[in-house]
Amino acid sequence: MVAITNTTSLTLLKDEIDATLSQAETSLEAWVEDQSRENALEECASAFHQIKGICQMLELPAASLMAEEMELIASDISGRDDGTARTAALGNAIVLLQRYLEYVQLKDQALPELVVDGINELRRAAGKSLIPESHFFKVDLSRQRYPEAPEATGSAEDMPRLCRRLRHMYQVGLLGVLRGEHQGTNLKIMSRALARIDRLCGPCPMSRLWWVARGALEAMLHDGMALNAARKSLLAQYDRQIKRLVYEGREALKTEPPLLLLKESIYVISLSDTARGVIGEVKQVFELRRGLTDRILQDELALMSGGSGSVLRTVADALKEELNSIKHTLDMVSQGVEDAEYTEVADAITRIANTLVMVGEHREAQRIKERALQVRNWKAGEIDMEGDEFRELVDELLKVENTLAGLERRFAPDDDLHRQEHNESISLYQLDEARITVVGECRAGLSLTKRSLSSYMENNFDRMHVGNLPSVLAGVSGGLTFLGLDRAKSVMDACREYIEQVLLSSEAEPPDHERMETLADAVSSVDYYLESMEEHKPIGDAVLEVAEFSMEELGFPVVRANPL
Repeated sequence: MVAITNTTSLTLLKDEIDATLSQAETSLEAWVEDQSRENALEECASAFHQIKGICQMLELPAASLMAEEMELIASDISGRDDGTARTAALGNAIVLLQRYLEYVQLKDQALPELVVDGINELRRAAGKSLIPESHFFKVDLSRQRYPEAPEATGSAEDMPRLCRRLRHMYQVGLLGVLRGEHQGTNLKIMSRALARIDRLCGPCPMSRLWWVARGALEAMLHDGMALNAARKSLLAQYDRQIKRLVYEGREALKTEPPLLLLKESIYVISLSDTARGVIGEVKQVFELRRGLTDRILQDELALMSGGSGSVLRTVADALKEELNSIKHTLDMVSQGVEDAEYTEVADAITRIANTLVMVGEHREAQRIKERALQVRNWKAGEIDMEGDEFRELVDELLKVENTLAGLERRFAPDDDLHRQEHNESISLYQLDEARITVVGECRAGLSLTKRSLSSYMENNFDRMHVGNLPSVLAGVSGGLTFLGLDRAKSVMDACREYIEQVLLSSEAEPPDHERMETLADAVSSVDYYLESMEEHKPIGDAVLEVAEFSMEELGFPVVRANPL
């Protein structure tokens, strides 16, 4: 049996999840308006419990934990003095959970780190301890340091004194970091202090902590990591461990380092995009192979905290209408149908630029603002419609159109239709329309294929009903090649071979009903794959695995195209 991916399952359940969250939000609002309605809170808690179960089934631990915290607060909110804070936390959590599940569905990755802050907001409102940034990070903490720590460079008697000075050095850097001053320089100071402490202590159980702490500091420094509250707290915890050296001396080195502190440090190292020096040592020992970097994480966090996909698409649609109006005006002017009103065109371009600034497209906004200033100075009858200035304006508008297309895709599925290189002089919207047209033609060919196969079986395996299928499927394969969907194309090629060598061969025995259904499974699977792309909700490659396994069962295994 083919395992269905979490994304595919989430796509199937998304409507139910959205409806349940909406019901919870309505119940919460009803209770806020009339706090005597205890049943509204019970309905709210029940909805969160249902969401938790769904998320557990989908193996989304972060969403499941968040729903659990939401359920606990909803069950215990009535009659509390801090009910307002808890209600606010619940309202924020509902919005965040909706965005997170939309993110998982469209981006095809879970990234539980994206909701750690949201979970902590709920726990803070409930008076609980906060979970660390590394809560969902898995690593074997039993592994020992390699290479081993060098021999200690100081005596036991000198340790408190030397560590006191090194702690002061560390605290100087820490204070600067906490104040947000000269992050790079202060991290270097702290890293140097830890390196010195590491050499001073030599081989001991605590040496693992100094080793990974150095790696965490080097990672923060090398990658310019965001120093959020959790990471500043981590740096402060290192200081508390140094303090133990000052007051306990060698005795402090005999204890094992706090495992949670080790884990949090290793997590930070795992987010680094380098593998040099002590960072590389830690990555090798703990087999850190993550593709996630802090830069990517911060980008995704910004995406989660920004407008939702529907908002972005609404903004893009409005800008597109404004842009189409400008293009229509210029087209009429170039044909001599209308008089030039370049001031109005400049005003419209400026409005687009201002909106682009609001959604973070600063570079494109600045460029078209400058173009608007030039257009504002144009005079009717003085601009050559075939000249460079007019063509440059048209090219600039095309770039804006492609920026809008990119804006819509920022929170859109990363499906194969949008992964191809394109000529910047071609409109992305027009290219997408062409691709969707091809998808429609491919699906029409697949529908014809399924009808022909049904007729073939219903009419006692009369080959007349499938005689045209090789050419139909060849056309579908050609469309899939244009779309860059090589895996789906390979399935179609295998289907065509089976039809030619089995269904149309006078020497072959007609297949039984089960084998025909297996062939139909392969064709239908590719059709489902294309249908999900038409709806902008890619179902994932698991459905293509169904098609491949079907063809393998028929004795015509799919031959994957070799990557160039």
